[in-house]
Order: sequence, then C-alpha cells, then structure tokens
Amino acid sequence: MWRNTLGVCLFTALLATGCGGDDSSQFDGGGDGGGAGDSTVFGGDGSNFQPDASSGCQPKTCASQGYTCGMNGDGCGNVINCGTCASPNYCGGGGYSQCGVGVSTDGGSIVSDGGGLCTPTTCQKLGFNCGPAGDGCGGLLQCGTCTSPDICGGGGTPSVCGGGTPCTGLCLQQASCDGGTPTTLTGRVVAGTLLTYGNPDPIPNVLVYVPNSTVQPFTKGVQCSQCGADVTGNPLVQTTTAVDGTFTLANVPAGNNIPVVIQLGRWRRQVSFNVNACASASVGDIRMPRNKSEGDIPFTAFSTGAVDGLECVLLKMGVDQAEFTNPGGGGRIEIYRGNGARISNATPAESTLVGSTTTMDLYDQVFFPCWGSEVIKGATPLANLVSYANAGGRVFATHFSYTWLFTNTPFNQTAKWNVNANMLNSATAEIDTSFTKGKTFAQWMALVGALNISTNPPEMTITDPRHDFDSVTSPALRWMYTVNQNPNFPLHYTFDTPWNQTSQCGRVVFSDFHVTSSNTSNVTFPNECSASPMTGQEKALEYMIWDLASCVPPPPKPACTPLTCQQQNINCGPAGDGCGGLLNCGSCTTPAICGGGGPGQCGAPDTGTCTPMTCQQLGFNCGPAGDGCGGLLDCGTCVAPDTCGGGGQSGVCGGTTVK
Repeated sequence: MWRNTLGVCLFTALLATGCGGDDSSQFDGGGDGGGAGDSTVFGGDGSNFQPDASSGCQPKTCASQGYTCGMNGDGCGNVINCGTCASPNYCGGGGYSQCGVGVSTDGGSIVSDGGGLCTPTTCQKLGFNCGPAGDGCGGLLQCGTCTSPDICGGGGTPSVCGGGTPCTGLCLQQASCDGGTPTTLTGRVVAGTLLTYGNPDPIPNVLVYVPNSTVQPFTKGVQCSQCGADVTGNPLVQTTTAVDGTFTLANVPAGNNIPVVIQLGRWRRQVSFNVNACASASVGDIRMPRNKSEGDIPFTAFSTGAVDGLECVLLKMGVDQAEFTNPGGGGRIEIYRGNGARISNATPAESTLVGSTTTMDLYDQVFFPCWGSEVIKGATPLANLVSYANAGGRVFATHFSYTWLFTNTPFNQTAKWNVNANMLNSATAEIDTSFTKGKTFAQWMALVGALNISTNPPEMTITDPRHDFDSVTSPALRWMYTVNQNPNFPLHYTFDTPWNQTSQCGRVVFSDFHVTSSNTSNVTFPNECSASPMTGQEKALEYMIWDLASCVPPPPKPACTPLTCQQQNINCGPAGDGCGGLLNCGSCTTPAICGGGGPGQCGAPDTGTCTPMTCQQLGFNCGPAGDGCGGLLDCGTCVAPDTCGGGGQSGVCGGTTVK
C-alpha cells in the first residue's frame, strides 16, 4: 500500500531551518475581542496577537472552552492565562480549570492550591500530543512538540499534531512496510576514474538524495554559499557517504525511474533506478560525472606550472580529456599557461586569469601548481585572489605558488612562513588526526592503499617535499607533517575564507608537495601526464581536490549558559533556565504559598491569590519560565538556527548565523 508520508527536511545542523520542531509560530492565536473570562495569549515574542483566518488552526479562548482559571492551551500551541481564583475558591475546585471549593475524589494525585484540593489531569487523558495545556488545577502541562511540517492543531484537532505540507510527487510513492523491510537502496559513490589509471577511489561525505522536484542548474560564477545553499530539488530522503563511499538510503519511493542525486559541492550527477517497495536493493557503484553531459563538474581554471602536473590528477580522477580546453572552448577545465603545459599556442597566460576579478569570478575553483622557482606576484593579482576567495572561491596552490600566500594579507597570517627553508628528495609523513576531517583523511588514505599501515601511526613517503612554513595558525588546519626531521614541519594545510571571520564560504588549500618534478613547460596537454595508476602522493592530492569542492559549514551556534534558581532569586515553583530548559525551584511550607512573598518567593497568602507574571512582562520569547506563583509559562520556540539564549540573553532567541 502507498502512504502519504511527509517530506523529510534536508540538513541537520548544518542547515537547520526549523526541521523537527513545533512550527506553531506559523499560526497566530488570540482572543475573541474581549469580555469576561476572555483569554490572554502570548506568542513567540510574548505579545498579544490575533487569529489568522487563513491558518490551519483556529485558537480557542478561555471563554469558548469554559475555563475561568489557570494556565491553559489554546489548541494551537500557545499558552493562555485564564485567571486566578479568590480565596477560599481554588482552581479546579469547581471542575476542570474552574474556580470552586469542591474536593476531587477520583483517586488522582492531590495537590494543594492555597488550601484547596484538586486532582490534576494529564496530556494523555486530554488526548493531547503537542503544545501547552492546563492540568485543570491551575498548573501547566507540556504535551510535546510536532515534527515538521506538522504543526500543533494544524489538522483541525486542538493540541494534536497535523496539517503538514500535503504529500505530493514521489512522496505518494513511499510505501508503508508495516514493520517489515523498508524500501532501501545501498550503494557506493566513486570517482569516474578509467581503469587505465587503476580502480576508482571511493568518495566520502557525498550527499545522496531523492529529489521531489526538479533539480535546478547551479548559479554561474563564484558564490558565497554555505552547506545546503547549492542543494535543490526538495530532497525527500537523504544521507551522506561513509569514508569508504558507501551509503544506505531508506524510505525510498518505489516505482520505475526513481531519481537519485549524488552531490559534493558543485560536483553533481543524477541517475535513476527501478525500485521495489518494501525491499532492500544494492545499486552498486555510482560514479561522479566524467563530462558535462553526465552531470555537473566545477568550472575550473588551471594556471599550469612547469614542474607540477596537478591537472593530471583531475584527468586521472575521471574528467574526460575533452573537458580540458582553452578559455571559451566549452570545457569545464579551462587552461591558462603559467609556465607549464598548454592546450595549444592559443592558450592564454596566467595574467589573463588573475588580472581582473571579472575573469576570476567566472570560476568555481582555481589552481596554481608549482612554477619551479619563486616568482613574486603583483599587488593587483594578490588582492584579486583574496577578493575571489572571500566571495566563496576555492583556491589550490602547491610549493612555489606560496607566492600567492606568504606576503598576501591576510593570507600571510594563516601560517608561520619560512620559505625555502629546506628542499628534500623524500621524507616520511604522517596525517594529523587531531581533528575529525583529518581522521577521515587518514582512514581513507589507508583504505586506498596510500599509507603504510604497518607503522603506528600509519606513514607515507613523500617525494620532493619542501619546507616553506613552520606551523599553521588556528583556525587553519594542518593535514600532513613530516616526522624524523629536525625540525619537523607541515606539508599540507587548509583555511576557510574570509580568514578568521565568523561566517565563511571560501577555501584555500596549500600543499608543499606535488605530482612530479619533471619539466612540463610548453608541453601539450595531456602529454605531461603519465598513463600509470595514481601514486599514493597523487591520491592525497585527489582527496584534497574533493575536499576543496566540499561545502563550508556555517559557524556553530553560540553556547547558552543556563541560570540557576539562586541566580534568578527564585525559591519556589518552576522556572526556566534561560536556555530552553526547565528548573524546579522547590515548594513552600504551609501556610506559605509560592508567590505569597512576591514572584517566585514563598510567603503568607495575601487574600489567597498570586498574580502570575507573563512572558512579556519577563522579557522572554522562548523556553519555559515560572509565572512566579508556582505555575509554568511556555514562552515559545525559536526559529532555527536561532537558539533560546543563543544571543547571550536568557530566555530570548538569538545566535542567528550571518549569511
């Protein structure tokens, strides 16, 4: 059978847009215009607001529900305050959320409210599964949140999740497997490498998804976009590949020609499969595109270097030779001649590429292999490169192309430069596994046979390494470094751009080793490339080319420091900790009641009532909070990526990433 299954939000942390939370803020709620027993409703900002007639949930008032006291819900995820009772009456004494002096005898838990007795109810008894609700005795229940795109009350039943986005397209083909094997695809994403160059290597951290709408072309030119911004097609189900390139995609729609997209930055390919419902099937290897007819390849500029055929790595990774052309030739890899290989006598010089940001900004990524000697760059090209990287561009430089970095502010701040300190015929290197991406790199290098795993930790031999910098400056990442040298020095590092800023979108890679030391000056591509399988050194560069294209994540959310009851001068009742958490600040000894000595303070009853505070009066717009009278307020939720207290102010949404 087919099930109307709701869409799945694409990214997690990295891309949170309210997925998985109660999105009741989409709908307004409020009173009916006034009158006795009317309710006061507090939304996400603590202000009163009116119902939206177009919404899927129509909020209820205290009067319409027959409530005369206590904190209650409006059925749409909002809290309403229905008032307090005058002593000797108490809330619940006259029935659910009704003032009176009766005594409950239904065997439930008995609580005291200023001398009276009342049995609180539960969310389960009320049939609620979302939002706040009154317990019938003046207290507040929290009945849970809804999974997006459902909202509280959105299906027409108060305080019950429903009303999410209608299931359309391939969503209608997701099968309900009734506890059996779900509809699952497994496979592996690999490079497009031809067997001439060896077996294709697996690719980790690739997004694999089923689109539920048309996948859109990438916006041309350099873009300042963070993880998720380049993903289109309204992904229905998605996952990412493991270090060995494998993936498991669950809850896949069943039917013929089900589309599956693989994407890593601006590398992207769409394929399709026939899928049987409630079965697990392997689709084998899915390779990255070899040419533009198969999918998307980052638009790349190469300024060739006389002693480094770095362009050969892209060829061996599987990019068709026909995709390497002169600028304007229609290929995805456009060649400029630094002092290395060329496509033809018409191949333009590097100065054509770097002389203006207009030209450089056409490309997703630019490469500057080693020239074989130090050639200092001019002020204008240096500034253009910084502008390009800050705009989201990706830059890969090797050895003597440190000239793009070591005097170029602020790139010169990313490492402690010591250019031409040493040049070695070979050296033993290790991978820095002190950070997560480094660990994945080490695992991958071992998996593809590029590390000597008989040593602990694994090592590899680097041919013609150079010592041009002594250390890296945090938050730059050191990926590889020498061992058994005096002193040891880094061999490879990366940093994101704009340098050392909170929000970043570009990336720079520098490697102090390269593919070959043979002279490639004026050689016609691809004659500078060997026909042999990739060496371990080339595989390290291959991995870094994949990483160069990968998305730059948004900055982490600011931390929120929770407050204690003592810090807030509260000694009774519930309270919020300012970060979305709930505190229990204790109870009062009879005859004192919570609020009798002031909000959140024990004291003797004053006419038997306590005036509760509101979220608005407290200045809160998120999380739980005490009302000062022993009751609980729900001050709303934040729209991701904001978090409660994330901006440094307790009980207030903040910490939004600057795009």
